[in-house]
Amino acid sequence: MKPADVRPWLWPAALSAFFLVPALAGRTFFWGDLLYIHFPWRALAAQELARGHAPLWDPFVYLGMPLAAEMQGAAWYPGTLPFHVFGFETALSMYHAFHYGLAAFLTFCWLRRLRLAAPAALAGAAAWAGCGVLASRVPFLNHLSTLALLPGLLLFSEEPWLFGLTAALAFLSGYPLMLAGGAAAAFLFSWLLRRKIPAVGAWAGAVAYAAGLGAVLLVPAIELAAGSHRGSGMPLDEVLAFGLEPKDLGGLLAPWFSSAGLDAATQWWRSWWLGLAASAAAAAGLARLRPGLRWPLAAYGAAVIVLALGGSNPVSVWCWRHLPVLRAVRYPGNLTYLLLPAAALAVAAGVGTGRRAGAWAALIAAELALYASLSQPTALKPFFTDPGPLARTLQRELGGERYLLSPRALEWTQGAGANREAAAFDLKHRFYGLTNVPYRAAAVAGFGEPLVPQANYEVMDFLFTRPNMAEAARYLPWVGASVLLTRERYPEGTLRYLGQSLWHGYRSPSPVSGAFWLPDDAASRIPAGLEAGLPPLTAARPVPYLREPGRVSVVGETPPGWLYLAEPRYPGWEARVDGARVTPEPAWGAFQKIRVPGGSWSVDLAYAPMSFSIGLLLSALVVSASAAYWYNRARSL
Repeated sequence: MKPADVRPWLWPAALSAFFLVPALAGRTFFWGDLLYIHFPWRALAAQELARGHAPLWDPFVYLGMPLAAEMQGAAWYPGTLPFHVFGFETALSMYHAFHYGLAAFLTFCWLRRLRLAAPAALAGAAAWAGCGVLASRVPFLNHLSTLALLPGLLLFSEEPWLFGLTAALAFLSGYPLMLAGGAAAAFLFSWLLRRKIPAVGAWAGAVAYAAGLGAVLLVPAIELAAGSHRGSGMPLDEVLAFGLEPKDLGGLLAPWFSSAGLDAATQWWRSWWLGLAASAAAAAGLARLRPGLRWPLAAYGAAVIVLALGGSNPVSVWCWRHLPVLRAVRYPGNLTYLLLPAAALAVAAGVGTGRRAGAWAALIAAELALYASLSQPTALKPFFTDPGPLARTLQRELGGERYLLSPRALEWTQGAGANREAAAFDLKHRFYGLTNVPYRAAAVAGFGEPLVPQANYEVMDFLFTRPNMAEAARYLPWVGASVLLTRERYPEGTLRYLGQSLWHGYRSPSPVSGAFWLPDDAASRIPAGLEAGLPPLTAARPVPYLREPGRVSVVGETPPGWLYLAEPRYPGWEARVDGARVTPEPAWGAFQKIRVPGGSWSVDLAYAPMSFSIGLLLSALVVSASAAYWYNRARSL
């Protein structure tokens, strides 16, 4: 291959270069979900692997929940490797640069495969990777990685093996709903571009192959989703949140035609600009396309926009109410990503092959790079590694127990004003969302996890619906929480005031532990369900215990009785008393109690989920079978 043939394939990589600029300037992206969800997910998985443990269980939020089944956490996605090797801020720059470059590269390859000229393909790649939809995904690492892989589904639509591999990577990368929509779009475009119905059997085989490769996540995720508080679906008002409005439609052309402007950080669902140069190219491209492709593309785009308008008009509301498949989708504004294949194809067709095609492509890339570089705030390093005073206070006070943050404090910050960097530091230092996780401070609740086990969620909801702080404080020992954090200062009552460290802190005067020994009569009065009445703790005896991700150890020397454990009863946990396997009994909704003998005894709990083992085995079998197939095929050549 001549250098002139190779050079165009390298051009898309330059589109991701500006994501390295903040890192070189000593700054980092930080806003939104990136701070309070993705940072904790990546940090905990990296910490556990560094300790020699598989990242299977997260004991630090919602009383504990399976990390192995968290689809958006992307613990098994190969693209997260930089987070296991480098510091978070360095790894983040690498992750952004790689995935924006990958989106451009795969789009470029797809358009070249459609026999479009290199400048035209470059323009289409710039439209995909640099548009507002992708620029707004800087804080959403799972969205970004999935959207970066979606053009691979278009590229490999006629090659089931590669299609299945791409789909598996997209699933592991963290946003299955976008993968499902992207796969449907790839099927439709394969039909439109080749003027024939794709081979359904081959596509079904590719999907099955992808499911097998991704089974290590898929099987545990199905178990979690079925038992989560969202397992029965979401109400329509929650589904329709964050949709476009008619006044945002001009934002397709350029950001200043939308109410969001260049604020892709807090107005991400309204950030879907294509750019003036790319919009002009798309309009010209639609005019040039054959009618059999032009009108279906226009109808497809109109249908996506109607759905993205969400609750803003009766037609869109009717669609969301009566199309069952949409009830699993969250936020109509997210659906603008479905416009990307049509936009990239129309832009490339509009740029064409003329003498000015290269200049037009460069103008499109430059305009979109400018918008993207101005659309996300940055903060000085080190941002993610600064724990703040609350982390140090809780690490000193908790001693292995949990803390409970008042629901009134959930989304409140102070003193930040219009300064986003100050606001983000405030959110992080106050442990907003899941930001307690990297500092291994265990919380009763949390904010941001899309799937939470139903029993755990009900305990949190029970505590948050108590009429006052004193009533909620009665239950702190039963959830293994020794510290309560509130927004306002309250009379101490039965709680001991710890002072103010961003929040006002209170400590339970009663002994608090994740494990209590109870005599038979007291244990018999602990209800299996989540009820308001609980026996007094006067007869309870705290027992030394150690909680680590996926492991709980308790050692005691007591009369015969029961061990109450403030640990959730979730499938995959195995309990042993003095080495003998036992089945815990349910206690107060989410928790458990275990019969213990008199004298010295030990209780050990380990999380070894069958769902993960089955998924891992299936993935290993599919990988092994694939390797054997390709090895034998290579030998036969």
